[in-house]
Amino acid sequence: MAKNSKKRKAIINSAISEFKAKGFKDTSMDQIALTANVSKRTVYNHFASKDILFDAIIDEMLMLFNASISIQYSATEALANQLQDIAQQELQLLADPAFVDLAKVIMAETIHSPARINQALEEVEKRDGNLSAWIMAAQKDQKLIAVDVDFAAAQFFALLKVFCFWPQVIQGQAFPDTEQQQQIIASAVSMFLKQYQLHH
Repeated sequence: MAKNSKKRKAIINSAISEFKAKGFKDTSMDQIALTANVSKRTVYNHFASKDILFDAIIDEMLMLFNASISIQYSATEALANQLQDIAQQELQLLADPAFVDLAKVIMAETIHSPARINQALEEVEKRDGNLSAWIMAAQKDQKLIAVDVDFAAAQFFALLKVFCFWPQVIQGQAFPDTEQQQQIIASAVSMFLKQYQLHH
C-alpha cells in the first residue's frame, strides 16, 4: 500500500474511532489527526472537510457491502442450499467488527442528519435487490409463489439480523457462535421456504 494510501486509511480509521466515541458533531479534525498520528494539514490534504471524511466512511461501508455477498440463482441447485449460502455470506459480513463499527457510526449520525446517509441506504436497498432478483428468478422457475419480491428479500435478511446485527449494534452483545449461527440460518431458511416455496 502506498504511503498516501496508508495515511488515508489511518485517517479514516481514526475518524471511525472518534465518531463512534464522541459522535460526529463533537469530534474535531484536530483529534482525528492526533489519533491517526498525522498532522492536521495531512488530514485536510486528504479530506477538505469533516463532511467529506464522513462520506468516505460511508464509502468504506458500501465497499464492504459490495464485496461481501454474491447472489445468483441456480435452476439446478436446491433452494435451501442457495439460501443457506446467501445467509452464510450475510453473517460473515455482519460478524466483521469493522462493519459493526461503521454501522454504529452511520446509525448514530442518522439521528442528527438523516439526509447525510441517503446514499448508504440506497446502496443497502440495492443489495437487498440482489436477493429480490434471486426471488424473482425462482418465481419464474416456478419454485416460489407469487409474492412482493422486495418484501420477501427484506424479510429474509431481517430473520438473520434480529439475532446477528441488532443485538450487537444496539446492545453490544457477543456475536452468535458457529453452532448458533447454523441454527439461525437453518431457521431463517426453513421459515422462508415454508412461507414462499411452491409445491407441485
